[in-house]
Amino acid sequence: MLRKVGLFVLVACSITGVASAQVAMLTQVTGEVKVAGGEGSRGAVPFLKVNDGDTLTLAGGARVQMVYLSSGRQEIWTGAGPVKIGTAQSTSSMTPQASQVPALILRQLEKTPAAGQHGKTGMVMLRSLDDLGVADQLEKDYKDYRAKAAPEDTTPEVFYLTGLLDIGDTQTATKVLEELKAKQASQPAYAAVVEHFGRLIAESTRK
Repeated sequence: MLRKVGLFVLVACSITGVASAQVAMLTQVTGEVKVAGGEGSRGAVPFLKVNDGDTLTLAGGARVQMVYLSSGRQEIWTGAGPVKIGTAQSTSSMTPQASQVPALILRQLEKTPAAGQHGKTGMVMLRSLDDLGVADQLEKDYKDYRAKAAPEDTTPEVFYLTGLLDIGDTQTATKVLEELKAKQASQPAYAAVVEHFGRLIAESTRK
């Protein structure tokens, strides 16, 4: 019996360790990018969460945007070469374009379902939206962030869509996705957002 209990504790600790190792989310990926680490080597995709110690390898012309989920540091890497994932920032012979994601936005991004997750797994309210006017406050936060972000930065839309799914407003989320589809010709980065959240919305409405 003691052996079984000990095994259970070990497994539980291992699972906790794996979850806590996910330190950053790739919010945009363009070109050929590989990620290698404890889970082997695979192609990097938008909304993939990477672990401390993983290495991203960018081919020529590739571009990666990521957000560190504890520090809020946002990095944009372009060029060719390896990028080592750390606990709060990355290291490389290349130099990233770095900025800071506001704490309000970061708390929502922490709960954005990663690539491979389904439905509302891991999603919780970023704060008591009921006390703030729910959708109205969420929309205001989104517009404020959108006004300050670069045109090619899709992080504001990721924040907004995650919040809409949190409060169950799939109707507005669907409308937002339709607007993003119309912008894809001039802003190709929106394609990954449309695909990822389109699947989440479809799964949510089937429940």
